[in-house]
Amino acid sequence: MTKGSFNTKKIKDHLVAKILSPGKLYVYWQLLDDKIRFVSHYFNLEDEQPGLILRLYDRTSNKLLQEVFIRPEVKSWLFKGIKPDCNFLVELGMYRAGNQFFPLLRSNPIMQNPGSAHIASGPQGVPGWVGKVSTYTYYEDLEGSSRK
Repeated sequence: MTKGSFNTKKIKDHLVAKILSPGKLYVYWQLLDDKIRFVSHYFNLEDEQPGLILRLYDRTSNKLLQEVFIRPEVKSWLFKGIKPDCNFLVELGMYRAGNQFFPLLRSNPIMQNPGSAHIASGPQGVPGWVGKVSTYTYYEDLEGSSRK
């Protein structure tokens, strides 16, 4: 195999949370299995099956609202019954020895406005077409512009 003949596509880990409708929060993630194994090895959890935990927090009070144990094949979750007047944050992690939660990924902040039709869910992902578009804009010096 030559030096440049293999594809080195980097997969970026992420945890994204979006409000689908009032009361429903959809979460999806990408986390490499190698990273889960590395953290499990670091905390000496090799004998156990490292289970992932998804936690939903109220950002205004830093209160844990829900905790869900996730099977390894699951890559998304739908939280139902969330309050319309809270700001949220989601973490994906695992328990270490002594039942201490260790977060691996943290989502974008989620903010709901109960009296508004607008629901903000943080920055959206980059559209797939971004890398395939090239633009060129020609600017002329306009009379009266202050260019030095």
